[in-house]
Amino acid sequence: MRAARQAELTGDLARAVVLWALAGRPDEAARVMILRGDSEPDPRVRLQHYTQAAATAPALHDTNRQARQKRALLTMTLAGDAAISTVARADVLEAAKDLEAIGDPAKAAEAYALAGDTEGEAHALAKAGDVDKLEDLLSSRQTKERGDRRRQEAHGQIDLLLTGGRRRDALNAAEAFSREQPEDALAMERARSIAGRKLTGPVARIQLRGRPLTLVLGDEVVVGRTEGSLTVPSNAISRRHLSITRAAPAAGGSASDEFVVRDLGSRNGTQLRGMALAGPVSVGEGLELALGREVPLRLTPSDALPGALGIELHGDRYVAPLGLAKLAIGEWRLEVASDGWLELVTGDAPAALMDGMTLAARITLLVGDSITSERGGEPVLRVVG
Repeated sequence: MRAARQAELTGDLARAVVLWALAGRPDEAARVMILRGDSEPDPRVRLQHYTQAAATAPALHDTNRQARQKRALLTMTLAGDAAISTVARADVLEAAKDLEAIGDPAKAAEAYALAGDTEGEAHALAKAGDVDKLEDLLSSRQTKERGDRRRQEAHGQIDLLLTGGRRRDALNAAEAFSREQPEDALAMERARSIAGRKLTGPVARIQLRGRPLTLVLGDEVVVGRTEGSLTVPSNAISRRHLSITRAAPAAGGSASDEFVVRDLGSRNGTQLRGMALAGPVSVGEGLELALGREVPLRLTPSDALPGALGIELHGDRYVAPLGLAKLAIGEWRLEVASDGWLELVTGDAPAALMDGMTLAARITLLVGDSITSERGGEPVLRVVG
């Protein structure tokens, strides 16, 4: 033992640990291990010394308690105040239990709080007799639980609206909840996702019974360089160049099946077989025009949708219902709402289904929707964009 003390006095702590152990004094060996830890600048190495001291000191000895307390507090320090990893959380929870076991419930409560274990924190605060902190914790936990329930209810409502086809309402609900709970990143992300997939008119790409179609919706199709339903970036074309509509119905009659083309006073005109259009021209069985003498436009009755017009413009193909966009699936039709959102209106039959769920009779469409008309059937309508 004299040699152990001498080694300790001369600063040879590593040798002192060995000599105290050989002398049968694990308590003294553990004490010197703690001293080595206290003098070690590297916190990871310091932690090793404290851990070794805790394992060496007799279980009920004060040195054992001191080593465990230092190890636990250093573990908390190493974990930091930021969100901790799963491994670090397990270490901090172990430190909290150790602090509680050696009779330091106040520090144990801090460790449980760092690990996010409110039950453990409450238990430790109760043992420490810290009534004020315990009441604050319980109040905070109740507030959090209410917030969690509100969050679950809000997201559940958004899910219900989405799966039912009421996407406008789902977007409004997600945006409202984001304003109410700005820290809820999920609600903000859901609002952005719904808005990003929102399908707006007048042009929409769909697949109808597997057939790809690009629809141009509305009662009129205007072709122009920068304005209108369809635009072509050509200097030969005027800003608003040409209009396509249905012919006006006879007095008291129903909507006409005839389509009419009108030049809108364009700078370079619209040519039919080399002659400029001087007034409205009927499409009839088909019409081939040149916009500004350069851009080809071909119009024919569509074979894709009943009563619609096929448009081939500058190499691109479109289908223009020029009125109700009937899809030839029961009473299904597409409409552009006042806010520009494209909606599917199903009428009485057949019902529209998605992922096995029956949708509302009016569905605000999202890019990626795949809709069937019978349970387990193949999609009859896909929304491409």
